[in-house]
Amino acid sequence: MIDLETVRAETPGCDNILHFNNAGCALSPHPVIDSVIRHLQLEQRIGGYEAASQAEKEVANFYTQLAQLLNCESSEIAFMESATRAWQSALLSLDLKAGDEIITAGNEYVGNYLSLLALARHRGIRLQTLALGADGLIKAEELENQLSTKTRAIVVTHIASQRGDIQDIKAIAEIARSEGICLLVDACQSVGQLPLDLQEIKCDFLCGTGRKYLRGPRGTGFLFARNQSTASFTPPVLDLQSASWDAAESFTVKQSASRFESFERNLAGQIGLGRAAEYANALGMTHIAARIQSLAENLVTGLQSLQGVQVHELNEPRSGIVTFSKTGTAAAALQSHLHQQGINTSTSKKNNARLDLDRETQGDVIRASLHYYNTSSEIERFIQVIDRF
Repeated sequence: MIDLETVRAETPGCDNILHFNNAGCALSPHPVIDSVIRHLQLEQRIGGYEAASQAEKEVANFYTQLAQLLNCESSEIAFMESATRAWQSALLSLDLKAGDEIITAGNEYVGNYLSLLALARHRGIRLQTLALGADGLIKAEELENQLSTKTRAIVVTHIASQRGDIQDIKAIAEIARSEGICLLVDACQSVGQLPLDLQEIKCDFLCGTGRKYLRGPRGTGFLFARNQSTASFTPPVLDLQSASWDAAESFTVKQSASRFESFERNLAGQIGLGRAAEYANALGMTHIAARIQSLAENLVTGLQSLQGVQVHELNEPRSGIVTFSKTGTAAAALQSHLHQQGINTSTSKKNNARLDLDRETQGDVIRASLHYYNTSSEIERFIQVIDRF
C-alpha cells in the first residue's frame, strides 16, 4: 500500500496547489530533486568530468532501476534527452527506403505523427493510419488486415496525450512479432502509472519521458531497445558514446542500447531519473496503478454527475488521464478559471489530435490527469469548481 501521508510530505507542491496536470509534468518528490541538486553542486565544486567519475554508481543506478521497472536487461536501456529524440532515433535506425510502409493509428501523438508525415514526404514512405474503433481502441484484426510484405514498422502510442484510453500493446506486439515487423511503442503516458513488463510485451523499441508519471526531471527520457531484435539497427547519428573508432577509416557500433546515447548529456538529470524510477519501484507499480485507477474512477463518476459535462474516454479500465468538456464553455476559459482557483490542468487541443478528437468534439477539451499523491478531497473540490463555473 502507498503511504499517502509520506508521499505527500515528500511532494512539497501538494501544499500549494491542486495538481491535476501529471500527464504534462508531475510534481517531483524530494529524493529526486535532492539527487539532481547534489550532483550539480558537486560539479560546481570539483568540475563536471571529475563529478562524473565520482557519480559512476549513481549513473549506473539509472540503468538498474529502469531495467527493474520494465523487467528487461540494463543493457537494453539508453538515457535520452527526451522521449522525442528516443522515438525518432529508434524509427530512423530502420533506415527506411522509398516504398517501405509504416502503420500507425489515429491516436498517435502529434509530434510523432508530424515526423511520420515528414518521412512520407521526403523519403517516399507509405504511411497507413488505422482508424480507432468506436471504443477508442486499435483493433487487432484491422491491423492484421493492413500488413503487407512492405510493412517495416508498426508505430503505436500506449496511452494518448489527448485522451486516456489504454491500447492493448501486448496483442499488437504479438502480431508484429509473428510477422517479423518492428514495433515501436510510445509509453510516455503509461510508464510510471501502469506496470510494463517487457518480457511479456514483445515490442522492439519503447520510449518514455522522465517528467510525466515517473516524476523525474524535465529534459530526461529513455529508450528501450531489445537486444535480441534490434542489435543490428544503427542509430542515425553516432558519436564516441555510440561507437569505437578502431582505425582511421573504420569504427564499430556498440551492441547495447547505449549506441543510441550521446556522450554529452545532462548527467544530473540522468541521476534524477534513475532516482525517480527507484522511487516508483519502492512503492510498487501494482500499488501505483491501482490507486491511480481508483482516483480516476472517482473523478469520472463526479464529472458524469454534472449537468452538461461529457467525459471523452470511451472504455475501461481507466488510466489517470480524464478528458472532458462542458456545454457552452470553452476549454481555455475553464482551464484559466481552474488555474485562478489553484488547480492545474491542461487542454487537449483538437488541432493536435485531428484523427481522434476531430471526429467527436467541437473544440478543445480539458485534460485532468491524476497521480497517486492526489486525494479524494481534491477530486471533490475539483468537481465543485467545475459545477459552479
